[in-house]
Amino acid sequence: MRLPILSLFIVAAALLGEIQAASAQSPTSYPWCARYYLRDGSATGCYFSSRELCMATISGIGGLCYQSPYYHPAPAKAVVQPRRHRRS
Repeated sequence: MRLPILSLFIVAAALLGEIQAASAQSPTSYPWCARYYLRDGSATGCYFSSRELCMATISGIGGLCYQSPYYHPAPAKAVVQPRRHRRS
């Protein structure tokens, strides 16, 4: 009886580990935020890759766009030059 319970526990732990790995994209990945003005207050969404997309989203509903204080661009990858071998 212990073996089926143990195997179920292992399967559940593996599935929970996979769920955390597939989390939603972070707002730190986007450089623009929008603040929407609603009847009940306001809301903020930092999921815009350009100012134009942000402005298109808030047009007609009201709000403002601003640069995300959380955005940190990925460091640029260094260009690797191929090695040149000396001929003897």
